[in-house]
Amino acid sequence: MKYVLSFLLIWLWGGTTLSAQLIEDAIETPDMEEIQTQINDPTSPLYYPALMKRYLDNDTTLNLAEYRCLYLGYSFQEDYNPYRVVEHTDRLKELYANADYDEFVCDSIIKYARLAIDDFPFDLRQMNMLVYAYRCKGDKEQEALWGYKLKSIVDAILSTGDGQTSESAWFVIYPAHEYDIINRLGLTVTSYVFEEPYYDYLKVDTNPFKVEGYYFNVSRILTVFEQKYK
Repeated sequence: MKYVLSFLLIWLWGGTTLSAQLIEDAIETPDMEEIQTQINDPTSPLYYPALMKRYLDNDTTLNLAEYRCLYLGYSFQEDYNPYRVVEHTDRLKELYANADYDEFVCDSIIKYARLAIDDFPFDLRQMNMLVYAYRCKGDKEQEALWGYKLKSIVDAILSTGDGQTSESAWFVIYPAHEYDIINRLGLTVTSYVFEEPYYDYLKVDTNPFKVEGYYFNVSRILTVFEQKYK
């Protein structure tokens, strides 16, 4: 698993992240009931409103355990919709299709990407584009900030398993995050299979790792969809 993680953690923006060894050492299957208890307890250091305030205030002292609770705990919030449509998607697609990322395009990407993130605070794709847009503008402070938030969320996902089996599947709260993780490996998804009771298995194209695919635990996605939208 270590060599897979090492490859995954090479980012477009060139920032640092937890080492593969540190993530491997931190891997722990989430106890979702315990997370729910902690984030709903006003006396807990993991109380969700306090965690989210720190996240939105760009607190860079949030640790891996806190990011795990932030990411996974979002699925217990009232406004969580696992199949929400990202706002401004069409406009963002138009902007991303530009061959020349001049100042106007970069400013527009920043505007609409941040609006999308305001709607869904863990939108990895828009965060990635924010990093790129700020890099093009030469704004190193904002590039570093959004790069840090992006890598911290990915680290949180990676710390939930290794993706090699259903028992060690990576936990995600949004279907697109499965593809985001695979893409970070530099791989392409070739097919998708749902395996009962709550696993997505994404097969990938031929690769140097000789891995056929990766498992994702989508239990919260299915549970909330059944409760709220069916």
